[in-house]
Amino acid sequence: MNAPAAVMEFITHSLGMEQGSAGKDAVRRAVAFAMRQEGVSDAREYEKLFLSSPAARQKLIDAVVVGETWFFRDRGPFLWLARHARQWLETHPGSTLKILSSPCATGEEPYSIVMTLLAAGLPPSAFTVEGVDASARALETAGRACYPKSAFRGSIGEDVARFFETTPSGRKVAEAVASLVSFSPENLALPGSLAGRGPYDIIFCRNLLIYMTPEARLRIFDRMNRLLIPGGLLFTGHTETNFWHQRGYQLLPWDRAFALAKPASPAQPAAIRTKAPTKPSVRPGENFPRKTGAAAQEATSSPSNTGQGKTAGKGRGQPAKSETASENFKLSQADEQIQEARRLADTGDMKGAARLCRECTRKFGPAAEAYCLMGILSMAEQDSNGAEDYFLKALYLDPGHYESLVHISLICRQKGNEKKAALYRERALRTAGNKGGSHGSEKEQ
Repeated sequence: MNAPAAVMEFITHSLGMEQGSAGKDAVRRAVAFAMRQEGVSDAREYEKLFLSSPAARQKLIDAVVVGETWFFRDRGPFLWLARHARQWLETHPGSTLKILSSPCATGEEPYSIVMTLLAAGLPPSAFTVEGVDASARALETAGRACYPKSAFRGSIGEDVARFFETTPSGRKVAEAVASLVSFSPENLALPGSLAGRGPYDIIFCRNLLIYMTPEARLRIFDRMNRLLIPGGLLFTGHTETNFWHQRGYQLLPWDRAFALAKPASPAQPAAIRTKAPTKPSVRPGENFPRKTGAAAQEATSSPSNTGQGKTAGKGRGQPAKSETASENFKLSQADEQIQEARRLADTGDMKGAARLCRECTRKFGPAAEAYCLMGILSMAEQDSNGAEDYFLKALYLDPGHYESLVHISLICRQKGNEKKAALYRERALRTAGNKGGSHGSEKEQ
């Protein structure tokens, strides 16, 4: 069954979601589920009900919004939050740390934030935590604050286990924690959402943009950027850090925290230029993909290699405008394909993501972002040797590629090579601390 046109338009424009971003046939299944809830079997009849009933539209939102989460998801963000909060408490006596979790889904994230702050030594009067989400059903679950085993992945640790009570229905968040979070409905894709809120010192906005249309992403960026104070802290999904970094946010050096700082001065304008991967000469004996044919001819005749302009009359070392536009178009296409691969990876389609990465390198040439993502996919398949090879290829193209440095440092540490892990961590720290500096002269460790 195809979803009615009015439903698809609502999902794209009112929710800002890319069709199919939540997984193949997810919208069709969500519509079928919503129709069963309404007791309607005819698609046209459901479309009429959908257009006339806010309650019917809300039920569809509840069905289609991706709400998978768990307590202390990724761990890294909460380790960084604890460290940051302790430092903040020392330098801001008497102030209130204001934090937003958006979207908050079923509440595990904002409750994890509160537990982290309390365990770090902050008194309840020193912070506020707000959670917002478009799903009314998810917010009802958050309000009950009682969770099954699926909301916990691994050990939560003794320092926060004290914040739960064991009940026949599952683990219930202690009232001392639950009372410190305020929940409210907000659809971030709609104009006017979060109006009158903020400013915030810290925003958690994780794994949302991967489901959004390009237009919705920019609207959400503008909204979050307005709400976050200059120098404020942003936690995002691991596939979304590049989006924020391209818009002026500074990556922070902490393993798997996926944290960025808003610049103290205004961020870069919306017209973002993607940095082209460098084209180093291949070392003798290096097992690395080489450009062939027309691409190789272009590389060897470029101004950076010969010092000669490509077009007569354009001046020494200045490419023709048409050639520059063509190269920018290729870079834009490559970036879009890599972002699509990241979205597929986050929805669990690892094979589809890997296929897009391979297609990208064949069509547009080697790219650090593509190889880094292929490394992450290999890690997900428990192939640490394959992952290490991909991260090394990414670093060959871009020796200062932060995400690859962090991941390869982790691999080295897992293999027991602490010395090499420390070298890569140091490089990652230098990269994160370098504002606009060039890393192209660094050699592989």
